[in-house]
Amino acid sequence: MTEASPRTVEEPMAFTDGEFRQGAFAAWISFMILLVAMLIVTAVLNSGLPWGPPVAMITLYLMFGIPVGGVVSAVVTLIAAPVLRLIARRLARTPRIIVHVAVYATFGALLGLVVLSAGALITRGSFAYVFSTWFPAMVAAVCALSVVSGWAWTARRHKRVPRHRAPVARHDTAV
Repeated sequence: MTEASPRTVEEPMAFTDGEFRQGAFAAWISFMILLVAMLIVTAVLNSGLPWGPPVAMITLYLMFGIPVGGVVSAVVTLIAAPVLRLIARRLARTPRIIVHVAVYATFGALLGLVVLSAGALITRGSFAYVFSTWFPAMVAAVCALSVVSGWAWTARRHKRVPRHRAPVARHDTAV
């Protein structure tokens, strides 16, 4: 059963719960694809003496990075979804695409940095070390792209064209 479109002239960017779930899933899939690319780049940059050749590092990074990144990102998606749903509801009246892209990209980048910080806290890592490299910028970019791509996929798929709602027929039963 498909949900009726909530888009109206007043709220051209509104969407259903089903569309939101599809967008969240699309963002997670996008993250996983970008994660693989990020792991390969990181492995190549970290290969060489004393760690080993690029092929070995790529294998090692993918072998551990995909399962860990997949589980962590799935949990983060579930935790962040209610916040994004509130943001999306606030943006339902805003037809300007650039505003949506900027808000979702900012949210994604901040979310990536928060998760990276939480990881440093959990593993008792050094914030100075973690945040003095290129890695946080890459994480923020990947997360921003993931959130924006989930939104864009959903927006494009559901053609965010405002639809007029038919007036509700009222039947007067009073005699």
